[in-house]
Amino acid sequence: MDDDLGVPQALAVLHETVRAGNAALDNGDLAAVASARGEVLAMSEVLGINPLSPQWKADSAPADRALAQLVETLIADRNAARAAKDFAAADRIRDELAAAGIAVEDGPNGSHWSIG
Repeated sequence: MDDDLGVPQALAVLHETVRAGNAALDNGDLAAVASARGEVLAMSEVLGINPLSPQWKADSAPADRALAQLVETLIADRNAARAAKDFAAADRIRDELAAAGIAVEDGPNGSHWSIG
């Protein structure tokens, strides 16, 4: 299949279009950038390598629900520890969440979390 379908030539054209788009970006030519972007997306879609194509996107909904449930449980445990004035346990839970990249913010309406 290396040469039968012209894949090496197609990848060369794709690469050259990316280079032209990068050069246009460096020069501030946004119209040329937009054109190159459209061409690259079309070519990568034809080749089946477009990373934005739905076939490459994983369904993250189950993982998102599982993460939310786990974090909410830990926050509830942290809030219970704070209510019992067990600040060492509350701080440990907050630190464990922070180590996992989850920020916890306490406010007048309760604790809220975010990733980042």
